[in-house]
Amino acid sequence: MALPGDNPNAVNDAIAAEIKESATRDLGSLPSLQAEDLALFGTLVQHFAFMDLNLRGLLNLFHAQNMLPNEYAKFWPMNLPDSKLTEALGAVISAMDPTKEDVPNALLWVQVIDSTRLKRNLVSHFAGKRHGNHDVYVFASKSYKDAKKVLGAGLAHNEVHLVMTPRIEFAEMVESARSAQDWLAKKVPEWYERYGKK
Repeated sequence: MALPGDNPNAVNDAIAAEIKESATRDLGSLPSLQAEDLALFGTLVQHFAFMDLNLRGLLNLFHAQNMLPNEYAKFWPMNLPDSKLTEALGAVISAMDPTKEDVPNALLWVQVIDSTRLKRNLVSHFAGKRHGNHDVYVFASKSYKDAKKVLGAGLAHNEVHLVMTPRIEFAEMVESARSAQDWLAKKVPEWYERYGKK
């Protein structure tokens, strides 16, 4: 599972220091998520449910048409992790005929999908809170394995893996995910028509 690193800046560093000072047991004192936050998180999760559905459907098509590079085909369909779906699609797109496909534009959309997946994983696997004094979401996890993967070190017994994200940036990112989902949904019938008849 791919997870985002921290969003380093002075405000986030100050908030993280404040929360880390209070340790795990006090995270519950932060304000709870509101209905609008939960709706936003659920919207992001559903955008990705559909994107993953379409990504896997397209990779199935490209595998059947021998367009999926061997480094991905050898793992298809059982062992190619979700975190590699966009990478595999990008490899297929890179080899497409540029007279039939706007390859640079398609690769940009794949990058949008890939970057917003990190936040989807965050809302799916981390506990979320608001912050009382700053307009940010605070996400917390006690997963030693995830912390080691993202931060390069595990967690001490009283340490928490924290990620802060400004709420306005998160909302903008969800809108980017919606646009990416719309783009990918339109490509499905187009690519099935173009490549499914070989």
